[in-house]
Amino acid sequence: MKKLFLSVAVVSIVFTGILLPTSYLKAQVELPFAGIVSFPFPCTCSLTLGIWFTPLYLGGPVVATGPLVYSPYSTIPLGNFLIGVPDTWHIGAYIPGVQACWMIAVPTCIPFPVFGIMTKFGTSGPIL
Repeated sequence: MKKLFLSVAVVSIVFTGILLPTSYLKAQVELPFAGIVSFPFPCTCSLTLGIWFTPLYLGGPVVATGPLVYSPYSTIPLGNFLIGVPDTWHIGAYIPGVQACWMIAVPTCIPFPVFGIMTKFGTSGPIL
């Protein structure tokens, strides 16, 4: 009984992490972003990719450093498709406040704080 409950809980958390960002995107406003990738990290429960940008320009005069989430289910790639490759510039749009990165913390999953989820992006070409 305990194994069944645990497996149902894990499956429901994973599906929530996958489907919630896609359904949540429909009613939100996109904001522009740009930045250079420092390092990518996998979001183990939600099957998405967190990307840490340094610096990260969030559509205004404020320059930050921090992560945005790439979701293969709801992010449209434009350009060179070099998602998450260190030392490449990314530009695109994101929806702020969407917690789409969930990490495994035994026995459950917890949200990893991010600025938001990317809706579309383009990358710079390979550095030669």
